[in-house]
Amino acid sequence: PGLGKSQMMASVISIAPRGVYVCGNTTTTAGLTVTLMKDGPSGDYALEAGALVLGDQGVCCIDEFDKMGQEHQALLEAMEQQCISIAKAGIVCTLPARTSIIAAANPVGGHYNKAKTVSENLRMGSALLSRFDLVFILLDRPDEEMDKLLSEHVMSLHSGTWASAAAANAAGGR
Repeated sequence: PGLGKSQMMASVISIAPRGVYVCGNTTTTAGLTVTLMKDGPSGDYALEAGALVLGDQGVCCIDEFDKMGQEHQALLEAMEQQCISIAKAGIVCTLPARTSIIAAANPVGGHYNKAKTVSENLRMGSALLSRFDLVFILLDRPDEEMDKLLSEHVMSLHSGTWASAAAANAAGGR
């Protein structure tokens, strides 16, 4: 926690030509894949694309990956086959989901235990973990001085004092 994972993913989405951001603790399987909606007046069915289909040929960032429940299972087909299949109400189809998935998760208990495997630390099955091409572990090494500087910087950004200090420094440096 507190390493800027969410901000990194927001930056990825802002520079990607096609990008979708979802939060794992609020998304559903249908929100990730596809859902079938019935139109009230006509009674017709329509498919509504989820994040992985909307991110086709782009990137889908999933934050709070560790907070997802069974939604992990919905990713298996998409990550392996690059498509989403649906068979409901007599409709059978396959939608493209050729998306790169970037997921950010916190370890169990909030601290990474180097004595455990990545799978154990994230409480993620090996079937899903093996579908990620790259896995990066971001470790927060406690450093009281650096933590103090960082917290002062964040506080100044949010209180507006950073902009006035930067302007004063720029004026004094001339």
